[in-house]
Amino acid sequence: MIDFDPEPAFQAKLDWAKAFCERELMPLNYLLLADREERRMGRPSLLEGRKFKRHVVKLQAEVKAQGLWGLHLGPELGGPGLGQVKLCLMNEILSQAAMAPTIFGTRAPDTGNAELIAHLGTPEQKERWLKPIMNDEFRTCYSMTEPHAGSDPGMFKTRAWREGD
Repeated sequence: MIDFDPEPAFQAKLDWAKAFCERELMPLNYLLLADREERRMGRPSLLEGRKFKRHVVKLQAEVKAQGLWGLHLGPELGGPGLGQVKLCLMNEILSQAAMAPTIFGTRAPDTGNAELIAHLGTPEQKERWLKPIMNDEFRTCYSMTEPHAGSDPGMFKTRAWREGD
């Protein structure tokens, strides 16, 4: 049976994350909605300015100071190594704030791309790509399409056959 009652030290982290999200991140949900409308009207994004970017870096620093950056990663990759139950409890809180993945270093598809590089990349690839992803220096992407499935990976089909050696 899985025990979902966190120990007091982790409960304190959950309490901090909840208060942080309510105080700092939930209000940004309104900014994101306003930005979407501004861009729909052909106006510049509210989120591209230096002031907003400095604010994001400040919030990320607070998360890092709490040891909650890159929640999905183990300590060897710069994350806290929470494990699945703690990660689930934390994500329950973070899911309410649209900016939480950016602020907590858990933005998709960066998470999956970082894990792939961490587990399968060469030392050179890790230096060139993994470190900048973990430092939020750039964003990664994932792109695909198939004639019969569009961009739904659940519908993809493939086959393989040996040619030569």
